[in-house]
Amino acid sequence: MQQQHVDQNLQEREFCFLQDLTRKLASREIDLPPFPDIYARIIRTIHDPDVSLQDVSRIVVAAPDLCVRILLLANSALLNRSGIKVTDLNIAVSRLGLSTVNSATVTLATKDVFKVPKGSSLEYLLNKTRMESVKVAAYSYLLAIRAGLREEKHNAMLAGLLHNIGTYYILSMAGDFPDLVSNDTLKQMGPGISQVLVENWGFPESISTAIERQDEIELARDEDIDELRDILICAILLAREANNTATEETDYDRIPACQALNINSENVPQIIEEYREEVSSFVSALK
Repeated sequence: MQQQHVDQNLQEREFCFLQDLTRKLASREIDLPPFPDIYARIIRTIHDPDVSLQDVSRIVVAAPDLCVRILLLANSALLNRSGIKVTDLNIAVSRLGLSTVNSATVTLATKDVFKVPKGSSLEYLLNKTRMESVKVAAYSYLLAIRAGLREEKHNAMLAGLLHNIGTYYILSMAGDFPDLVSNDTLKQMGPGISQVLVENWGFPESISTAIERQDEIELARDEDIDELRDILICAILLAREANNTATEETDYDRIPACQALNINSENVPQIIEEYREEVSSFVSALK
């Protein structure tokens, strides 16, 4: 009898939790957590059309953790093809460019924004999701270059970093009730909440649209607007394949996004192996 009462309470809490998420998503009234002040100022500075790399370097110094990440990124295999080690922050910022510095700032800002109880199962899941997002960002960046879409590589990286931000939000909302969070909840609600957060934070519409449509794997594509979505879908699939976390065997040959990027069942292992070092170095720099 007592167990039945516990189960009923859990069901009631889960219903209220999901009802609240559904209402917020439908009304687009997601509680918008602000970025920490230092990261918000850095992002505003980066988006100033008159800003110089020297200006960015000066303000980045106020965020020591970001300085470390920028130096690690500047020396990563993904972003340092020359192999010449960088130890000076000004040179690192110059080498990476404003878009990549922005991505590093966003990564650390979202890490500070969304918090869960330490030592809980939610913390494990949140950290796991963050690492998956960083890996997807690396694949997105590389796939944009591979597809000859170099002008999209930075947006592709940002889309990868932010595609799971809705999951961060859901986990942080669950608080002390990890039993309220199921894979179905994350799958159903995550992309929509991600899209709203990214849109509200003022990122480009192409990024928020790609994130909103990241699960439309089997739908036909629109060549004019779906390049970024194609990249994100393929990056997610490659990251799952590399992690051995695919829920079922993926038929790459039948996925429109994969067809558009010339990714098929035969070349997937080769692509993963070719990008292994670059992806790993990027993940290490931002973890």
